[in-house]
Amino acid sequence: MKKNATAIGIDGGATKISGGIVKQLNETTFSIDGDVETLTYSESPLNNRNFQPVDLDLQLTQKDNPLLQTEEAKQGQTILECCESVINKLAKTNSGNKYLLGIGMPGLKSPDQKGIIVTNNGPRAPRFLDVLERRLRLAGLKFHPIRKLGNDSYLCGLGELYGKNGSFRGVENALYIGTGTGIADAILLDGKIIPFDNIDTWMPKSWQLKNKNGVPIEKIISHKGMMMQYSKKTGISFQRLEKEEIYPELFIETDDALEIRTDFVDTVAWLIFQRVEKLFEKKPTTTFNRIILGLRLAQLIEKFPELFEEIKLSVKKQIRDSQVLGQTTKKHYLQKNLISLSKLPHAPIIGAGVSAYQNA
Repeated sequence: MKKNATAIGIDGGATKISGGIVKQLNETTFSIDGDVETLTYSESPLNNRNFQPVDLDLQLTQKDNPLLQTEEAKQGQTILECCESVINKLAKTNSGNKYLLGIGMPGLKSPDQKGIIVTNNGPRAPRFLDVLERRLRLAGLKFHPIRKLGNDSYLCGLGELYGKNGSFRGVENALYIGTGTGIADAILLDGKIIPFDNIDTWMPKSWQLKNKNGVPIEKIISHKGMMMQYSKKTGISFQRLEKEEIYPELFIETDDALEIRTDFVDTVAWLIFQRVEKLFEKKPTTTFNRIILGLRLAQLIEKFPELFEEIKLSVKKQIRDSQVLGQTTKKHYLQKNLISLSKLPHAPIIGAGVSAYQNA
């Protein structure tokens, strides 16, 4: 790791870019130093409010050679511009040597890990890092080369493992589920963060899962999914909900959202239970020591503790009734309160900073 280097961690999402200065406290502990800077894409003059991602199946057929239409390329520029802006703003708050830059973005990365070639909630940007590095150099920023784009979900796990007060610290096996526009999955096995790409043959990613009615669970429990359901139910456009900041915290307890709330609780509990069963099927003697709910999911549940109680009760009932789990495993999950909320709302920023130190 670089001594005396300053890292900037960037968490890119479907609606905004957030970043912070990440300082190393000791060999295994990092934290955000100063304020987190956030820039939503809607603040950019380039932003297209009505942008719709290219059909996922088409993206997958084109992944070796993404064919970007003008609107998609333009929206990619919006994200790059916001990313550059946040980095430059943070760099001004902290004079030092060359910066280390760690960047997490959702989506499937190009073979060289420098671009985004398939993404569920935004534009593809196959040359993301090449363009960003060029823009940062033109702006006069001194930085170490960015080796690769990080996976936003993996960086959540890294943040929980290395961040001060992180929930992956001090345990061998843990599960993390966070929501925003999509769902972030992270898993700790034998004390190491395991990328879901390495285990998706037996532990599928959340965005690949559907409930028993064939509905993608991302549409039921992600922040964006809940807002889209509420939009459909009430006739209020998604754009208006976003503009007026009518988020799930504001409507989850209304009469219009009764079904949305029930589905949310059932699906979060089902997802946790699925993870528990899949782990048992693959590693019968391994159990999660902790199950962490993070990001917007944690914020929503923190505001409405009754949701948390309903989720925990539902998980325990499914574990009790399971035809798959062994008795010792059932006892482990039923006798302990293993589900908790993350204390790190900016886990992916810390994770991005940690990855920058590690890559250096």
